[in-house]
Amino acid sequence: MNNFKIRCAAFCIVSAVAVNGFASNTTIAQEQDIGSIQAEYSLEYPDGSRLKQKPTEVRIVTAEQMQKSVGSKIALGVLLFAFTGGTGFSGSSKDNMNGATIDALEDRSNIQITDPDALAARLQAQVNDALKASAEPPAKSFTKPLTVAGGMTSLIYESLTGDEAGLYRLKTDWVVYKRKESFSIFGPFTFVVDCGNQSTKPLSQKDWAENNYAMVKTEMDATIATCEQKVLAAVPALLKD
Repeated sequence: MNNFKIRCAAFCIVSAVAVNGFASNTTIAQEQDIGSIQAEYSLEYPDGSRLKQKPTEVRIVTAEQMQKSVGSKIALGVLLFAFTGGTGFSGSSKDNMNGATIDALEDRSNIQITDPDALAARLQAQVNDALKASAEPPAKSFTKPLTVAGGMTSLIYESLTGDEAGLYRLKTDWVVYKRKESFSIFGPFTFVVDCGNQSTKPLSQKDWAENNYAMVKTEMDATIATCEQKVLAAVPALLKD
């Protein structure tokens, strides 16, 4: 009987230690999660539209491409009108065109778009550091991630005609957004930081192409740096319930 009591006592002690240890580890894990947020890249924009694939290189949209696209749509519209009595033509936008690959480059590193996953990881670290350093760090964990979308970057022709017909601007469409933790009928359910940008001055393709498109790399780096500053400045609004 005494041996049985001893064994029961030992079992209870071991169980208590194990339970306490599990509870302690769970508490530590929860404490590590409290006040932190995850960030990720998504092909989906906050309005629900999607990219077909993750962008990797800067592309070029020329006036010739636009003219061919418009011509094809007009021809299709005429064909549909002849057969159905309705038109299938809709307006085209040069900003929405996919563009073509930039060919004949010895070094393609300057037209490589910032890796979206790397940008998301960097923003996650920066935002979490800012939360830890704030006077009143959040007392809860966030279930909805900070989302990076877009990244499409293109040299886009300035005009179809006139003096600017052969000039291009660099345009980028990075977007950072966060869904609210709970649904609310007041205000938007998603807070968006628009990091899109375009170069201030249109230049010829020859000018952009100098030193294997070094100026393109400079513009893209400046856009990313500005985007990071915008996101950090918007942290209170991004993470608001």
